[in-house]
Amino acid sequence: MLELGWPLPRRREFLKEKSSEKSDQTHPVPFQGKMQYLPIHQVPLGLPLYRLENGRTTGKQAEYLSAHPEVSKEFFRLDNESATAQKAQHKILTELASGPKNLFKEFETEPQIEPIILTSLGYVVNGNRRLSTWRDLYDSDASKYDRFRNIQVVILPLVDDKEIDRVEADLQLKEDLKADYSWTATALMMREKMSRYGYDEDELVALYTRDKKDLIELLDSLDYAEQYLAARDIPSKYSEVDAKEYAFIQMVRTRKRWKASEAQKEVFEKSAFCLTDEAGEGKRIYSEIPKLADHLGEVVESLSDEFEIEIKGAEENTALAKVAEALDKKENFETARIVIRDAIEAAVHAKKNQKKKDYVVSTVQKARSLLSDAKASIEPESAKNGISQTLDDIEALVEDFRAWAADNGE
Repeated sequence: MLELGWPLPRRREFLKEKSSEKSDQTHPVPFQGKMQYLPIHQVPLGLPLYRLENGRTTGKQAEYLSAHPEVSKEFFRLDNESATAQKAQHKILTELASGPKNLFKEFETEPQIEPIILTSLGYVVNGNRRLSTWRDLYDSDASKYDRFRNIQVVILPLVDDKEIDRVEADLQLKEDLKADYSWTATALMMREKMSRYGYDEDELVALYTRDKKDLIELLDSLDYAEQYLAARDIPSKYSEVDAKEYAFIQMVRTRKRWKASEAQKEVFEKSAFCLTDEAGEGKRIYSEIPKLADHLGEVVESLSDEFEIEIKGAEENTALAKVAEALDKKENFETARIVIRDAIEAAVHAKKNQKKKDYVVSTVQKARSLLSDAKASIEPESAKNGISQTLDDIEALVEDFRAWAADNGE
């Protein structure tokens, strides 16, 4: 039978005895501000408990809670010793272990190389996925995977939770935050550190070596992602937005720079959500989101025509509210996305054509401005070499432009 952790008294006593034993092997662990070489010990596979505050699993835990409304929202935080919570965490970890970096495939043939890191009470600080893999393999065939009957561990001295967070950050997040953690898991973990454990932004920046601006943007992007999931009737299903990160980043950046009314921003957000439905499917929609803000008027007009919304003569906020209401309807999502993209494309094309029409006039105006700047910069020591010939050339060009303007009725 799969054993997911010994009872606390038995576990604590065993680890206390183990910690007092001498060991010929050590392992480097970044601990208490420096690299320390701590002894390696062997413990039974069933002894450790998973650390339920594991940053990598935060998003998956939220999905579990959404799929199991019968359990408390504090299911993974109320009791680390809970057998049902440990069992749920085991399932989450084995799913992660079966991902792109498939640990099951690796450990079918490979032995344990590095020890896992335990707290003094036997919670896994680093190595949760590996432990779940070894347990499943051993449970499937104890004889074949007998090498995992006992596992190598490093046991940390008794320290507070923030020191454990620092160890986790050094061992996991700083090394593979982008490669191995989904952006939603990272953001959820950061937010939980702030709301539950009292970390402030500066502490998180120091702990995880992130830029403060990037941290704020990450948390704001998570807010948009959660609004999107709620609008799509899949609240807390964070795996659905793991491939859509840059869409939400663009929403955050666009909204911050964009001076618009709340009604305009609401239509922008709902329209951006329609575009985001396609994000992560090989279609690059991220560049469309800033254009959406630039051409929102044209988009609103196209949407009102498509959904037969009367906006002529209506007060602006009323008209925008009607468009926003249409964008809330599930049956309109796909049509709205097509209309939005077409409206943006048409508006961008029209702007390019206008720019071409205005090119001659705007370029001549720039030339005038440059000549004015040159005149204002004249000083006694200014060089005059070749200026007479250049002015002759300019005068000839001016005559050509005058003739062209006259022919065009100017």
